[in-house]
Amino acid sequence: MSDEFERRPMPWLNVMLDWEGVAAAAGAFLASLLLGWIWSPLFWIGFAAMLVALAAGRWSRRSPPDVADGVVAPCDGVVVSIERSEPPTALRLSSENLVRVRISSSPVSTNKLYTPIAGGVDLISVAQGEPSVPMAMRPDDDGLTRAYITFESAGERAGLALATGGLGPRIELDVEPGDVVRLGRAFGTRRLGGWCDLYLPAGLSVLVWPGQTLIGGETVIGRMRSGSDDAFVIDAEDTAAPEPRREPTVAVAAAAAATATEDAAEAEDDVFDDYPEPDEVEAPEDPAAIFARLREAARKHGESD
Repeated sequence: MSDEFERRPMPWLNVMLDWEGVAAAAGAFLASLLLGWIWSPLFWIGFAAMLVALAAGRWSRRSPPDVADGVVAPCDGVVVSIERSEPPTALRLSSENLVRVRISSSPVSTNKLYTPIAGGVDLISVAQGEPSVPMAMRPDDDGLTRAYITFESAGERAGLALATGGLGPRIELDVEPGDVVRLGRAFGTRRLGGWCDLYLPAGLSVLVWPGQTLIGGETVIGRMRSGSDDAFVIDAEDTAAPEPRREPTVAVAAAAAATATEDAAEAEDDVFDDYPEPDEVEAPEDPAAIFARLREAARKHGESD
């Protein structure tokens, strides 16, 4: 990633435009000029179409986090709800132990889709909507363009259900079943916003909350449960508050101090028990008496000779 930034002439420029969006915006601008020549108020209709085309073609460079077994936001948007829900049949996921993170994206959000987990693409299904439904006001409306993608990683599966307006080419995917994808990499385009339902295992520790704004490919939603982990849901017994430390009362402290003093006295007595009493120790003999006995012995020895 650092080498990529070094090669950029303008590293601060992250917002880009698709060529399709630029071409559509240019066509809308020319149409607005023609309509304005016919009748000036019609110019603003073409100008609004040009702005919509630019919004549909806007995307941004992203830097995926380096998180083992992580789950990142698949698109830009706001978290609407986090709840247990049964997945659509098209995802072919088990209906048990799944949590749904519902994300809503505005029409001016960047249009790229990002892989929520690292692994492989297991399933892809796209259904085109009806031109009479240009906007996705609610995720369950009829006539929307819908796409279903299932990802698999280390035995865990995650599903992505996308919904957007039915007018025009709104969802384009650049992956096929069997492809290996990396975490947070762009794998498709969804134009002019819509809805995104991300289905994850219930053992996941969700790190986002309703109302939070997500950045596609960067915001960490949680972490998939690996084979070495029992669960990411912390047991309430493990999080119980420790018992408060009880300070000793004055009476208890005094008794403890007295006991310590007695123990110290007994230890001192044991040390001095090994020494004899003063009465048991004999006083040393006077040196003058010793010399007198030596002289007397020498005199007797001389007389005997």
